[in-house]
Amino acid sequence: MVGTETATSLGAQEGTTVGVFFAQARRLGEQPLFYQHQGTNWDGLTWNQSREQVLKIATALLRAGVAPGQPVILMSSNRLEWLLCDLAIQSLGAITVPLYPNSTPATVAAIVANCEAAVAIVGDSALAAQLPVGGSLDRIFLMTADVRNWIDGPLSGAEAADVESLVAETGPDDICTIIYTSGTTGEPKGVVLLHRNLTDQARAGLACFSLGPDDVILSFLPYAHVFERVSSIFVGITAGCRIYIARGPDHLLEDLQQVRPTVMCGVPRIYEKVHSGVQARVRTSPVHRRTLFAWALSQGTRKNLAGRGGPAFELANRLVLAKLRKTLTGGRIRVMISGGAPLAREVEEFFWALGIPILQGWGLTETSSGATTNRLDQHHFGSVGWALASTEIRIAEDGEILVRGPGVMAGYYKDPESTAKALQGGWFHTGDIGTLNLDGCLTITDRKKDLIKTTGGKLVAPQPIEAQLQQDPLIDRVVLVGDGRHYVVALVVPSWAYLSTRGMTGNPLKLVHDQDVIALVQERIDSVNSGRANWEQIKYFRLIADDFSIEAGELTPKMSIRRRQIQENHRQLIDEMYRSRSA
Repeated sequence: MVGTETATSLGAQEGTTVGVFFAQARRLGEQPLFYQHQGTNWDGLTWNQSREQVLKIATALLRAGVAPGQPVILMSSNRLEWLLCDLAIQSLGAITVPLYPNSTPATVAAIVANCEAAVAIVGDSALAAQLPVGGSLDRIFLMTADVRNWIDGPLSGAEAADVESLVAETGPDDICTIIYTSGTTGEPKGVVLLHRNLTDQARAGLACFSLGPDDVILSFLPYAHVFERVSSIFVGITAGCRIYIARGPDHLLEDLQQVRPTVMCGVPRIYEKVHSGVQARVRTSPVHRRTLFAWALSQGTRKNLAGRGGPAFELANRLVLAKLRKTLTGGRIRVMISGGAPLAREVEEFFWALGIPILQGWGLTETSSGATTNRLDQHHFGSVGWALASTEIRIAEDGEILVRGPGVMAGYYKDPESTAKALQGGWFHTGDIGTLNLDGCLTITDRKKDLIKTTGGKLVAPQPIEAQLQQDPLIDRVVLVGDGRHYVVALVVPSWAYLSTRGMTGNPLKLVHDQDVIALVQERIDSVNSGRANWEQIKYFRLIADDFSIEAGELTPKMSIRRRQIQENHRQLIDEMYRSRSA
């Protein structure tokens, strides 16, 4: 066991992630930190227990030869051991290299080769089998076996002292983690983030949101992605929050109801599915329930969007809104953060009307997660808010968003050419297109490389059009193409579950040619086309039976589309739309 003397002797620097963690462990001691679902219960781990387990894992890695500055692969689905291993790696001054568990073997091999990791910690033997044989990697540890054995074993004072000295020697300008970007347009690049990048960003985030030990975070998004790892986990550690590790998409609603979080981060796809689910349930309700819901939502809109409450709102809240909030979030939520992609304004306003504030933020791996965010007391619908403390935002002449601040990466690992291109004059060139209003509020319009340029010289931003279509329960996913063509066309993946509620059942491979199904999708396309300039309108579309996949190279591990690969994989279908028609 680790005694009080060991805990209080950790001389970590405040500008490091592990320095913050151990300082909080000394301060909060027996208060709970992490919770993980086991069987039918949520088992908690105090700060002292978490600290002790981090030290045990760190000493085992030290015995295995892990040294300061050495990259260590961390590959698993979300689980408690992931978080403990991440902190243990950094306690040695080593570098965490997280990998998505659903990464393709080719991606895994490329990342291992690039960072030259000798050690990997993976969730189980199935993931271990995906690691490349030979090369730099020679030690693979399993969370289900090795890490659990380390945690259950003893810890000597001498070993703890060795770890303590390495924690104390780790500084703010040492590399904390290398996170490989999803690579929507090419091979992943290793984003080098220093300890100070994460600690400074966490403190900047807490300057926008008042969080503390009374707050409960439900941690849901993948830890391999910078958004959850920084904005939920490390911000939560810095604030002293209680952190519950969600069980995954299939249990999300149940976890929300059991945990009753006050804070949660999510991506637009989550909120869009909730919005669509509520609307679908309302549509199938009796007339009097539909009428009551519409009235209650209008009162919520008046109160929460326009600030005009009153007795009617109080009644609507008691009869409908409060009950729905409890069903969807557990009833204690103070704020939900949305990032990773644009959130449709209709969805954002829907949640606010329910009394669930969703605050959009924006950032990239290269900015250590968030660079801007809306606040509860400073909010603009449809925007991603204002810059975090000490962060500057500028719009280049071509509309590209530039960022300068404490969260900006040190560079791309072993890639000076890409680093020089991305970091110019101290400004990170994000590749996103946007606008700043006079008040400094940022709105994202598209990705620079995603812009479609037709042969007529017109630029079309596909993401807002795709997002608008995907709000409809009929459509699971849509991808626009048309770069270098006369007009824009679309590939559409219908929601077969929704169509089954309309009596349209059968083999999706046949349904994509069903004229009734095509007519329904055409109605949605026509609605979105309405009011848009001619060159922005979707002229033709084709239905796809199966959603795009990571395995086919069409989606990144965080489910962003790879537009070029989708066009390549479906070239015959796309060419058909251009050969057989004329705009």
